[in-house]
Amino acid sequence: MGSAAGMIAQARRLLGTTEHPPGSNHNPVTVEFGFDGPWCNMAVCVAAAHSDNLGAVFGKFAWTVAHARAFQRNGRWHHGLGGARPGDVVFFDWGGSRVIENIDHVGVIEAVHADGTITTLEGNTSDAFLRRVRNGSVVVGYGRPAYDDAAPMPSGDGILRLGSTGEPVKTLQRRLNAAVGAQLTVDGVFGPATQRVLKTFQASVGIQADGEYGPQSAARLAAAAAGQNTARVPAPRPPAQGPLTVDGEFGPATGAALQRALNRHGAQLTVDGSLGPLTKRALQRFLGVADDGVLGPQSVRALQRRVGAGQDGVWGPDTTRHLQSALNAGTF
Repeated sequence: MGSAAGMIAQARRLLGTTEHPPGSNHNPVTVEFGFDGPWCNMAVCVAAAHSDNLGAVFGKFAWTVAHARAFQRNGRWHHGLGGARPGDVVFFDWGGSRVIENIDHVGVIEAVHADGTITTLEGNTSDAFLRRVRNGSVVVGYGRPAYDDAAPMPSGDGILRLGSTGEPVKTLQRRLNAAVGAQLTVDGVFGPATQRVLKTFQASVGIQADGEYGPQSAARLAAAAAGQNTARVPAPRPPAQGPLTVDGEFGPATGAALQRALNRHGAQLTVDGSLGPLTKRALQRFLGVADDGVLGPQSVRALQRRVGAGQDGVWGPDTTRHLQSALNAGTF
């Protein structure tokens, strides 16, 4: 097996990888993997393969859920971010459910910060491989690859359950007391009383009442403490408005400008800078072509006609430059 440093180094080499055309999933990672599809987990496996770590991540996976389950089966899974280290593979659920079956994104942790955030290296984010800063609010958990130099796993799996002890249990008891008026003794011992109150709370918010306290229950308890019925999911932070650099690179700034332009035509998109399925369909509707969410040659030629680019049906840098110029001029 290789090392965590080698994994991070290979992931860094993927920085700047983009799809051609944007939204197609076609890029060097998917070419190496053998098919075009959502490629965040493919990128993790490609970085692993190029750093002698494919065995350390338990093989090739395209589906994030299957990969997380593989870490779990091999005893190298931890719920939440507690104890995370650089080189760990972190899994996200943008819906905030914190459930493995709902995982929809993944990246490699590059750095762990004192404020609880992490820096990640991620594929298939805004149609590119980019460096991101994330917090634990949408993290389901992480897998620790079996590197030659892998740090020991944390002593627990991140779940508090009957028999757990210590400061994390005291924190849970305080939160239950504050959120639901439980009047538990804050003694740091997860006994039958704490389990009973937790089960009652879980049932009241519509999640599995198993009496175990993991990321999903933590999200619902935090929401309850804030007077909300469901867990809060952070709102996207799109790039600021302003003139685009006409460089032919379809990044988050161009994506956000495109979404804002489409919204002026009634699209009602969330401006997050990503050329996702809703944005693709809104673009197709604006262009007057079938809104199937696939930016194939017909859609691309319609876009090229609209922005005055050469009509070859291939979305490359020239098409993006013309789009950026049209967005800057307010003619799109």
